[in-house]
Amino acid sequence: MPFRLLAGIPTRKGRAPTIQTHLGTLRSGVVDGHVGIDPDSSEIKAAIADGEITAVRILAEPTEPLALARMLVKMGLEIVAAENVEDALEPRFDSARNFARSPIRGTKWWWFMSTGRDALFTKFRRGVTVEEWRRGVSVSVHQFPKFEAVRLQLLDMTIFTALDVRVAPPSMSEYPEPDTRLFEVTC
Repeated sequence: MPFRLLAGIPTRKGRAPTIQTHLGTLRSGVVDGHVGIDPDSSEIKAAIADGEITAVRILAEPTEPLALARMLVKMGLEIVAAENVEDALEPRFDSARNFARSPIRGTKWWWFMSTGRDALFTKFRRGVTVEEWRRGVSVSVHQFPKFEAVRLQLLDMTIFTALDVRVAPPSMSEYPEPDTRLFEVTC
């Protein structure tokens, strides 16, 4: 939701995205790169008007990493099925289908996120054009010698996961935080 808010991506119903905070409701603005706030109280409204509150931090930390892992796997399976339904039903995707539909308690999965933070937040500050959005957002399935993986590109953020439970996550010694993160989830 923070990504949708900052990029101004409307909800399915066409409404501006919102996030509830301790200060009030943050609402994506009609001007690219701008976010407004509906303060929760007259005290907060006065503090904003007086310049006591001049900034709000939005933590870009996934609040539901398991749900995101399942969503990525579902997206990957849908892409495979769109190309060839029989491929999506092959045994090599059994663990992915089980994880996406109804994961067994104790099932472990992972996903990897890499972010060009400076470039991404520059875009958020100045706003993202429709053309930048069209060029910068994609989802695809990549074939590796022993497995397939889904890759979600959101401007300068890449999220990646294998479509097989047996594939080990990448070694994080090669990928420094905070620009890269590995999320390991258990059902």
